Amino acid sequence: MKIGILKEEKTPVEKRVPFTPLQCSELLRTYPGLEIIVQRSKDRCYTNEEYASFGIPLSDDLSSCGILMGLKEVPVSNLIAGKKYFIFSHTAKKQERNREMLKAILASNIELVDYECLTDTNNSRVIGFGRYAGIIGTYNGVRGYGMRYNLFDLKPVYKCRDKEEVLEEIGRVRLPNIKILLTGGGRVANGATEALGMLKIRKVTPYEFFKLLLPRSGLLPTALQRFIPGN
Repeated sequence: MKIGILKEEKTPVEKRVPFTPLQCSELLRTYPGLEIIVQRSKDRCYTNEEYASFGIPLSDDLSSCGILMGLKEVPVSNLIAGKKYFIFSHTAKKQERNREMLKAILASNIELVDYECLTDTNNSRVIGFGRYAGIIGTYNGVRGYGMRYNLFDLKPVYKCRDKEEVLEEIGRVRLPNIKILLTGGGRVANGATEALGMLKIRKVTPYEFFKLLLPRSGLLPTALQRFIPGN
């Protein structure tokens, strides 16, 4: 089996990768019959030289690979007929913007494996960026708050090397006495909670918020208090 790692060509620039140089090296060591070729890119968070230092060959041409792995949509003009693509195609919800790409995939006898559709025996998705969307969304929200009120200036998230640097940056922030309402309970909300935890903000339950804090603040009209759980 020969796998090609695609360079990302979507705007804005996508810096993430399907496999890091170390992961490529581990795969090759674990599966002796496997070959991996990385398409050259100047935009990845890992440089071409880092892949080469692990002995991973680089090439602009991936036509010899049976499987092509990337992250985001592939421009129609760059699709290679007869290959198997692993990407987030963003077509599962019938997104109109990618209709032409999906038509081209079908016309070119391409087998599409969409990460969004991969599930386990419980029908739960096995690949998703929800947690990181929550972390990054919170980071950007906090950064925007600091800029708006001239309190602090965090490094733009795209300039951070990895998650550890993101959490280190946000951990330096000291917010004033404010209340933050976080809705939801899925992957995104859990990621946001993880990032907010670095700010050392006291977390309260919905009951505490509605029953104790909001009435005390004077922001909740008396007429609405009867809808609070426990009343």
